[in-house]
Amino acid sequence: MTFLSCDAAEAVRIAVEAAGGKNVEIFSPTIGRQLLERGLIDEIDLHIVPVLLGDGIRLFDHPGGAPVRLERLDDGDRTAAVNVRYRPLTTAPSQSVR
Repeated sequence: MTFLSCDAAEAVRIAVEAAGGKNVEIFSPTIGRQLLERGLIDEIDLHIVPVLLGDGIRLFDHPGGAPVRLERLDDGDRTAAVNVRYRPLTTAPSQSVR
């Protein structure tokens, strides 16, 4: 493991060189956002998990920032939204509101 204390863009340069042609993956919401703003992200791999977290750092939170449009890399309409519906799981029965 290597720890760096430099600018995010410099850290990417170092990581790409160390990866020797392999992928470099970023698992930090704050660093990921910095790299996205600088155009240093080639792909974003989102995993939708049916859990709402009550706390933490939002991965793409940037109040006042410009929207970032994404293009899907798999089959189908590359600009279409992915709509997923979930129902909250509760331990006690409750009335549903739609």
